[in-house]
Amino acid sequence: MTGSKLRAMGIFLALAFLLGSLAGPGGARAAEYKWKMATLAPDSVGYARQMKKIVFPVIEQETNGELQIKVYWGGIMGDDEDYIKKMRIGQLHGAGFSGQGATLACPDMTVVELPFLFENWEEVDFIKNKMRPQFDKLLAESGYFALAWTDQDFDQLYSTRHDLNSLEAFKKARFMTWYGPLEEALFTALGASAVPVNVPEASASLRQGVVDAAIGPAIWVVGAQMYTVVKYVYPMKIRYSPGLILVTLGAWDMLPENYQKRFQAIRFDLEAEYVKEIRKDNEKCLAAVLKYGIREGRIAPKDLEAIKERAKSTWYELADKVYPKATLDELLVMLEDFRAQNNK
Repeated sequence: MTGSKLRAMGIFLALAFLLGSLAGPGGARAAEYKWKMATLAPDSVGYARQMKKIVFPVIEQETNGELQIKVYWGGIMGDDEDYIKKMRIGQLHGAGFSGQGATLACPDMTVVELPFLFENWEEVDFIKNKMRPQFDKLLAESGYFALAWTDQDFDQLYSTRHDLNSLEAFKKARFMTWYGPLEEALFTALGASAVPVNVPEASASLRQGVVDAAIGPAIWVVGAQMYTVVKYVYPMKIRYSPGLILVTLGAWDMLPENYQKRFQAIRFDLEAEYVKEIRKDNEKCLAAVLKYGIREGRIAPKDLEAIKERAKSTWYELADKVYPKATLDELLVMLEDFRAQNNK
């Protein structure tokens, strides 16, 4: 690949993933275009490091300082729900959303977060490719342009007290929940108690014993130093959690048309490269969690199947309430076909 093509790719990786770390480029040149954006992610996590390594040196060079990004890190502008409100009234041009934020912006997207839906990243990528056009359309109808569909992770179960090695054990657990109705329905189906917690209070709630279990990415456990209180981790693929980097259509339209066209042409290839690095970072974080001394919980196959069966009961329970049943049916057919083709 030529140097000029690499530079061209770099600028649009910047545009596509500038909220993955949410930090603007340096430099003192006058900015033609200005975006104010926010995220829950602190600037020290892997998403940010990848942006600084891959993207930031290119933004200054390739945009000639034309795009300036004012960044609000680590939830200082609120949580995902606040970002949506502020984008609607023009206080923010965009945001980097967690899985919960993705479903607030596009409720139909809840369907990809169903418990035990996906078995691996190949299935996730297949469904991303197939369903992106309809989610892009729904987001546009709500006034958003999706710069990128990223990944939070395959989230894991964590417990500070009980070994959640069977359905019976879940009856003892008090799970914090902030992710929405699907998460609450999951805990109820498993027999656990669901305790609503605001995002900024999540770490403190576990530390203080208000709750004793959670679902989340390993990067959160490492970044928030929750390994000092978490006793067990269960690295089952209980939930795929997406991320979305959105800007308002007004913010997108302020960019020159040639920038938009070039971005659209390479959008998905660039996204795939970035996501590949993030997934590597997530694997390292899970390894670090185990290295810190958190015990890997063991669940017997028969108990795991019972947990999966109970969790999957939520799929159609929430259909046509949180997401269209037709969307779920469509996804399952595509997933079945993909598995059939790849298991030959």
